[in-house]
Amino acid sequence: MTLAQLNGFFSPDYPAGQVFSAAVGTPPPGAPHFPPVEIRDARALQARTESEAACFAAHGFALLPHASAVRDWDNEVAALYLPEIEAVIRERLLPGRRLEIQQSPFLVRRGRGTGTPYANGVHQDHGLTAGDYENNVTAFAGAEIGRRWRRRFDREDVAGFMAIDFWCTTNMAGPLRHMPLALCDPNSVGSGDLVPTRLTGIAPDGQETHHLALRYNDKQAWYHYPEMTGDELLAFKIFQCGADGGGPLASCLHSAFVDPGTPADAEERQSCEHRVGVLLLRD
Repeated sequence: MTLAQLNGFFSPDYPAGQVFSAAVGTPPPGAPHFPPVEIRDARALQARTESEAACFAAHGFALLPHASAVRDWDNEVAALYLPEIEAVIRERLLPGRRLEIQQSPFLVRRGRGTGTPYANGVHQDHGLTAGDYENNVTAFAGAEIGRRWRRRFDREDVAGFMAIDFWCTTNMAGPLRHMPLALCDPNSVGSGDLVPTRLTGIAPDGQETHHLALRYNDKQAWYHYPEMTGDELLAFKIFQCGADGGGPLASCLHSAFVDPGTPADAEERQSCEHRVGVLLLRD
Protein backbone atom coordinates (compact mmCIF):
# COMPACT_ATOMS: atom_id res chain seq x y z
CA MET A 1 0.00 0.00 0.00
CA THR A 2 1.17 3.49 -0.91
CA LEU A 3 -0.08 6.85 0.36
CA ALA A 4 0.15 9.42 -2.41
CA GLN A 5 -1.43 12.66 -3.55
CA LEU A 6 -3.79 12.42 -6.51
CA ASN A 7 -4.65 15.58 -8.40
CA GLY A 8 -7.88 16.78 -9.96
CA PHE A 9 -10.56 15.73 -7.47
CA PHE A 10 -13.67 17.87 -7.13
CA SER A 11 -15.00 18.84 -3.73
CA PRO A 12 -17.61 16.48 -2.17
CA ASP A 13 -20.01 19.42 -2.13
CA TYR A 14 -19.73 20.00 -5.90
CA PRO A 15 -23.32 19.51 -7.15
CA ALA A 16 -23.86 15.88 -8.11
CA GLY A 17 -24.24 15.44 -11.87
CA GLN A 18 -23.49 19.08 -12.68
CA VAL A 19 -21.46 19.36 -15.88
CA PHE A 20 -18.09 21.11 -15.61
CA SER A 21 -17.08 22.85 -18.87
CA ALA A 22 -13.59 24.33 -19.23
CA ALA A 23 -10.33 24.32 -21.14
CA VAL A 24 -8.18 21.26 -20.49
CA GLY A 25 -5.92 21.82 -17.50
CA THR A 26 -8.38 24.08 -15.69
CA PRO A 27 -8.39 23.07 -12.00
CA PRO A 28 -11.67 22.17 -10.27
CA PRO A 29 -13.56 25.07 -8.69
CA GLY A 30 -11.68 26.36 -5.68
CA ALA A 31 -8.73 24.07 -6.47
CA PRO A 32 -9.43 21.96 -3.36
CA HIS A 33 -6.62 20.00 -1.72
CA PHE A 34 -7.30 16.57 -0.25
CA PRO A 35 -5.39 14.14 1.97
CA PRO A 36 -3.12 11.53 0.37
CA VAL A 37 -5.01 8.57 -1.06
CA GLU A 38 -4.38 4.97 -0.11
CA ILE A 39 -3.28 3.23 -3.32
CA ARG A 40 -3.42 -0.53 -2.90
CA ASP A 41 -1.34 -3.29 -4.48
CA ALA A 42 -3.17 -4.47 -7.60
CA ARG A 43 -0.86 -7.48 -7.89
CA ALA A 44 -2.27 -8.79 -4.60
CA LEU A 45 -5.83 -8.09 -5.74
CA GLN A 46 -5.33 -9.89 -9.05
CA ALA A 47 -3.70 -12.86 -7.32
CA ARG A 48 -7.02 -13.44 -5.50
CA THR A 49 -8.98 -13.73 -8.78
CA GLU A 50 -9.29 -16.84 -10.91
CA SER A 51 -7.66 -15.44 -14.04
CA GLU A 52 -6.64 -12.35 -15.97
CA ALA A 53 -10.06 -12.37 -17.63
CA ALA A 54 -11.82 -12.61 -14.27
CA CYS A 55 -9.88 -9.67 -12.86
CA PHE A 56 -10.60 -7.62 -15.97
CA ALA A 57 -14.31 -8.42 -15.77
CA ALA A 58 -14.60 -7.77 -12.05
CA HIS A 59 -12.43 -4.66 -11.65
CA GLY A 60 -11.95 -3.22 -15.13
CA PHE A 61 -8.19 -3.84 -15.23
CA ALA A 62 -5.66 -6.68 -15.41
CA LEU A 63 -1.92 -7.09 -15.77
CA LEU A 64 -0.68 -9.61 -18.32
CA PRO A 65 2.76 -11.10 -18.86
CA HIS A 66 3.53 -10.06 -22.41
CA ALA A 67 6.93 -9.87 -24.09
CA SER A 68 6.20 -7.86 -27.24
CA ALA A 69 8.23 -8.45 -30.37
CA VAL A 70 8.25 -4.68 -30.96
CA ARG A 71 11.66 -3.06 -30.64
CA ASP A 72 11.02 0.11 -32.61
CA TRP A 73 7.87 1.78 -31.24
CA ASP A 74 7.85 4.28 -34.09
CA ASN A 75 7.87 1.86 -37.00
CA GLU A 76 6.82 -1.67 -35.96
CA VAL A 77 3.42 -1.12 -34.35
CA ALA A 78 1.19 -1.96 -37.32
CA ALA A 79 3.10 -5.10 -38.31
CA LEU A 80 3.81 -6.52 -34.84
CA TYR A 81 1.86 -4.91 -32.02
CA LEU A 82 -1.64 -4.88 -33.49
CA PRO A 83 -1.74 -8.66 -34.09
CA GLU A 84 -0.38 -9.22 -30.58
CA ILE A 85 -3.12 -7.08 -29.06
CA GLU A 86 -5.87 -8.78 -31.05
CA ALA A 87 -4.69 -12.15 -29.72
CA VAL A 88 -4.57 -10.80 -26.14
CA ILE A 89 -8.18 -9.59 -26.38
CA ARG A 90 -9.59 -12.74 -27.97
CA GLU A 91 -7.62 -15.32 -26.02
CA ARG A 92 -6.93 -13.78 -22.61
CA LEU A 93 -9.25 -10.88 -21.77
CA LEU A 94 -12.54 -11.81 -23.46
CA PRO A 95 -12.19 -15.50 -24.33
CA GLY A 96 -15.20 -17.15 -25.91
CA ARG A 97 -16.92 -13.85 -26.73
CA ARG A 98 -18.05 -12.84 -30.21
CA LEU A 99 -16.21 -9.61 -30.96
CA GLU A 100 -15.33 -7.05 -33.57
CA ILE A 101 -12.05 -5.27 -32.79
CA GLN A 102 -11.23 -1.81 -34.09
CA GLN A 103 -7.54 -0.87 -33.94
CA SER A 104 -5.50 2.07 -35.14
CA PRO A 105 -1.70 1.97 -35.57
CA PHE A 106 -1.37 5.26 -33.67
CA LEU A 107 -0.16 5.10 -30.06
CA VAL A 108 0.00 7.78 -27.39
CA ARG A 109 3.61 7.98 -26.22
CA ARG A 110 4.38 9.74 -22.92
CA GLY A 111 7.34 10.78 -20.85
CA ARG A 112 11.05 10.75 -21.52
CA GLY A 113 11.90 11.66 -25.10
CA THR A 114 8.31 11.81 -26.38
CA GLY A 115 7.35 15.45 -25.84
CA THR A 116 4.03 14.37 -24.29
CA PRO A 117 3.54 14.95 -20.54
CA TYR A 118 2.12 12.47 -18.06
CA ALA A 119 -1.64 12.61 -17.45
CA ASN A 120 -1.28 13.72 -13.84
CA GLY A 121 -4.91 14.24 -12.84
CA VAL A 122 -7.88 11.96 -12.11
CA HIS A 123 -9.96 11.45 -15.26
CA GLN A 124 -11.86 9.05 -17.49
CA ASP A 125 -11.64 9.46 -21.24
CA HIS A 126 -15.10 9.07 -22.76
CA GLY A 127 -18.01 9.65 -20.38
CA LEU A 128 -20.85 7.22 -19.68
CA THR A 129 -23.06 6.97 -22.76
CA ALA A 130 -22.80 5.96 -26.39
CA GLY A 131 -23.55 9.58 -27.23
CA ASP A 132 -20.49 10.69 -25.25
CA TYR A 133 -18.28 8.24 -27.12
CA GLU A 134 -19.74 9.17 -30.50
CA ASN A 135 -19.09 12.83 -29.70
CA ASN A 136 -15.43 12.12 -29.00
CA VAL A 137 -14.96 9.99 -32.11
CA THR A 138 -16.43 12.86 -34.13
CA ALA A 139 -14.25 15.46 -32.40
CA PHE A 140 -11.03 13.55 -33.07
CA ALA A 141 -11.73 11.78 -36.37
CA GLY A 142 -14.51 13.74 -38.08
CA ALA A 143 -18.27 13.53 -38.51
CA GLU A 144 -18.30 10.67 -41.03
CA ILE A 145 -16.16 8.45 -38.77
CA GLY A 146 -18.45 9.30 -35.85
CA ARG A 147 -21.53 8.34 -37.87
CA ARG A 148 -19.85 5.15 -39.02
CA TRP A 149 -19.11 4.15 -35.41
CA ARG A 150 -22.73 4.83 -34.44
CA ARG A 151 -24.11 2.73 -37.30
CA ARG A 152 -21.99 -0.21 -36.20
CA PHE A 153 -22.95 0.24 -32.56
CA ASP A 154 -26.69 0.41 -33.39
CA ARG A 155 -26.76 -2.93 -35.22
CA GLU A 156 -29.14 -5.53 -33.80
CA ASP A 157 -26.32 -8.04 -33.21
CA VAL A 158 -24.39 -5.63 -30.93
CA ALA A 159 -24.78 -6.15 -27.17
CA GLY A 160 -22.38 -3.40 -26.14
CA PHE A 161 -19.07 -1.66 -26.65
CA MET A 162 -15.90 -1.15 -24.67
CA ALA A 163 -12.70 0.79 -25.24
CA ILE A 164 -9.58 -0.75 -23.75
CA ASP A 165 -6.30 1.04 -23.05
CA PHE A 166 -3.23 -1.18 -23.38
CA TRP A 167 -0.53 0.52 -21.30
CA CYS A 168 3.12 -0.48 -21.09
CA THR A 169 6.56 0.93 -20.51
CA THR A 170 8.87 1.34 -23.50
CA ASN A 171 12.63 1.65 -23.86
CA MET A 172 13.25 1.33 -20.12
CA ALA A 173 16.16 -0.60 -18.65
CA GLY A 174 14.47 -1.53 -15.36
CA PRO A 175 11.10 -1.74 -13.64
CA LEU A 176 8.88 1.32 -13.43
CA ARG A 177 9.35 3.36 -10.24
CA HIS A 178 8.78 6.87 -11.58
CA MET A 179 5.25 8.28 -12.16
CA PRO A 180 3.30 5.00 -12.05
CA LEU A 181 -0.38 4.74 -12.97
CA ALA A 182 -3.19 4.58 -10.41
CA LEU A 183 -6.55 2.99 -11.31
CA CYS A 184 -9.88 3.37 -9.52
CA ASP A 185 -12.03 0.25 -9.19
CA PRO A 186 -15.38 1.28 -10.73
CA ASN A 187 -17.21 -0.86 -8.14
CA SER A 188 -16.12 1.65 -5.49
CA VAL A 189 -17.48 4.73 -7.27
CA GLY A 190 -20.96 5.94 -6.44
CA SER A 191 -23.05 7.55 -9.18
CA GLY A 192 -23.02 10.76 -7.15
CA ASP A 193 -19.21 10.79 -7.22
CA LEU A 194 -19.12 11.31 -10.99
CA VAL A 195 -18.59 14.75 -12.50
CA PRO A 196 -19.33 14.96 -16.26
CA THR A 197 -16.71 17.19 -17.87
CA ARG A 198 -16.69 18.93 -21.23
CA LEU A 199 -13.20 19.97 -22.24
CA THR A 200 -11.72 22.05 -25.04
CA GLY A 201 -8.07 21.94 -26.01
CA ILE A 202 -7.71 18.19 -26.49
CA ALA A 203 -9.42 17.67 -29.85
CA PRO A 204 -8.52 19.87 -32.84
CA ASP A 205 -10.32 23.06 -33.86
CA GLY A 206 -11.66 23.80 -30.39
CA GLN A 207 -14.10 20.90 -30.44
CA GLU A 208 -15.48 19.85 -27.07
CA THR A 209 -14.82 16.33 -25.76
CA HIS A 210 -16.72 14.43 -23.07
CA HIS A 211 -15.04 12.90 -20.02
CA LEU A 212 -15.60 12.12 -16.34
CA ALA A 213 -13.95 13.42 -13.18
CA LEU A 214 -14.54 12.48 -9.53
CA ARG A 215 -15.80 14.17 -6.44
CA TYR A 216 -13.46 13.18 -3.61
CA ASN A 217 -14.71 10.24 -1.56
CA ASP A 218 -12.43 8.25 0.73
CA LYS A 219 -14.45 5.10 -0.03
CA GLN A 220 -13.11 5.00 -3.59
CA ALA A 221 -10.65 2.11 -4.00
CA TRP A 222 -7.42 2.96 -5.85
CA TYR A 223 -4.84 0.44 -7.08
CA HIS A 224 -1.53 0.28 -8.92
CA TYR A 225 0.83 -2.46 -10.09
CA PRO A 226 4.21 -1.84 -8.39
CA GLU A 227 7.35 -1.99 -10.50
CA MET A 228 5.88 -2.94 -13.85
CA THR A 229 8.46 -4.32 -16.26
CA GLY A 230 8.83 -4.10 -20.02
CA ASP A 231 7.51 -7.66 -20.27
CA GLU A 232 4.17 -6.76 -18.69
CA LEU A 233 1.09 -5.21 -20.26
CA LEU A 234 -1.66 -3.40 -18.37
CA ALA A 235 -5.16 -3.53 -19.86
CA PHE A 236 -7.88 -1.32 -18.43
CA LYS A 237 -11.31 -0.15 -19.58
CA ILE A 238 -11.51 3.51 -20.52
CA PHE A 239 -15.15 3.26 -21.61
CA GLN A 240 -17.99 0.74 -21.64
CA CYS A 241 -21.70 0.88 -22.37
CA GLY A 242 -24.49 -1.54 -23.23
CA ALA A 243 -26.62 -1.57 -26.35
CA ASP A 244 -29.11 0.71 -24.61
CA GLY A 245 -26.39 3.36 -24.70
CA GLY A 246 -25.72 3.67 -20.99
CA GLY A 247 -25.34 1.61 -17.83
CA PRO A 248 -23.44 1.91 -14.55
CA LEU A 249 -19.81 2.93 -14.53
CA ALA A 250 -17.65 0.01 -15.70
CA SER A 251 -14.50 1.90 -16.72
CA CYS A 252 -11.52 3.07 -14.67
CA LEU A 253 -10.80 6.63 -13.73
CA HIS A 254 -7.04 6.88 -13.57
CA SER A 255 -4.04 9.15 -13.11
CA ALA A 256 -0.28 9.16 -12.99
CA PHE A 257 1.02 9.96 -9.53
CA VAL A 258 4.18 10.76 -7.63
CA ASP A 259 5.08 7.79 -5.43
CA PRO A 260 6.75 9.13 -2.25
CA GLY A 261 8.93 6.01 -2.21
CA THR A 262 10.47 6.70 -5.63
CA PRO A 263 14.29 6.87 -5.38
CA ALA A 264 15.86 10.16 -6.41
CA ASP A 265 17.81 8.39 -9.16
CA ALA A 266 14.84 6.42 -10.55
CA GLU A 267 14.77 5.98 -14.31
CA GLU A 268 12.37 8.46 -15.90
CA ARG A 269 9.24 6.82 -17.20
CA GLN A 270 8.58 6.33 -20.89
CA SER A 271 5.30 4.61 -21.74
CA CYS A 272 2.78 4.10 -24.48
CA GLU A 273 -1.00 3.72 -24.62
CA HIS A 274 -2.86 1.84 -27.33
CA ARG A 275 -6.61 2.48 -27.27
CA VAL A 276 -8.73 -0.23 -28.87
CA GLY A 277 -12.49 -0.36 -29.54
CA VAL A 278 -14.33 -3.64 -29.08
CA LEU A 279 -17.90 -4.33 -30.19
CA LEU A 280 -19.44 -7.05 -28.02
CA LEU A 281 -21.74 -9.17 -30.19
CA ARG A 282 -24.74 -11.17 -29.13
CA ASP A 283 -24.35 -14.96 -29.06
